[in-house]
Amino acid sequence: MVKQQISEGIKKFIREQIQTVPKLEVLLLLHREQARAFTLAEVANELGLETDTAWEQLAALEAIGLVENFDKSNYRYHPADRKLRSIVDRLAIAYPKQRVPILSAILAEDPNKVRRFVEAFKCARSND
Repeated sequence: MVKQQISEGIKKFIREQIQTVPKLEVLLLLHREQARAFTLAEVANELGLETDTAWEQLAALEAIGLVENFDKSNYRYHPADRKLRSIVDRLAIAYPKQRVPILSAILAEDPNKVRRFVEAFKCARSND
């Protein structure tokens, strides 16, 4: 089996715009369910995140032009331009097949991200 590489464009997008696993998961959730609007609580519940963590990710995605917050309580995937739509489409296609390399690209940038990622999920599980 030939190992597929992540394109440089996707790697650059991950390093510069995504930067965290929770932000990636929020983006992919909204991308997967494009016809649907999510509340903050729904995003948090769907991904097992603390509400504050989900809000931070949604706000960051909105700031870079990938998510729209309408009615002040609903969020949906809404890229600001075709370039962003294209790169997220390619990322969404690659992720199921290249999950480990994509996650590694995020986590390789800062060793403390691994610790913060694990802590985020520990907090979410402790509330169950």
